[in-house]
Amino acid sequence: MDIKNVAQQGKQLTPEQQQALARLHDAATKFEGVFVGMLLQEMRKTAPTTGIFGQESASEQTFSEMLDQQRATQIANSGSLGVARILEQQLRQTVLADAPAEAKSRRVEGEF
Repeated sequence: MDIKNVAQQGKQLTPEQQQALARLHDAATKFEGVFVGMLLQEMRKTAPTTGIFGQESASEQTFSEMLDQQRATQIANSGSLGVARILEQQLRQTVLADAPAEAKSRRVEGEF
C-alpha cells in the first residue's frame, strides 16, 4: 500500500496523516502476524507428534515453532489473508481524525 499516493476526499494528505497511516499499516500487519501465528500454533497441536522416526524431540518442536512464526510473518507481510487490510479500512477514518496525536504517539516500537 503506497500511503503517499492515497488522497482523502480529493485532497492531499498531510505528513502527519501519512505518518499516522504508516503506523496503522505497520500495527495492522503485525497484528495479522500474531493472529496467523496463533492459528498455526493451534493447528500444530492437532498434528501427531510421532513420525516415521519416532517421537518428535524438543529441538524439533522448537524448530517447528520458529518455522511457524516465520511463516506467519511472511503470510502477514504478503497480505494474502487480508486481515490487516480490513483493519486498516475500518480504522482509517479514526486515525486520520486524530492524526497529530497518532503520528507523535510515544508508544514503543514493537508493542501493541
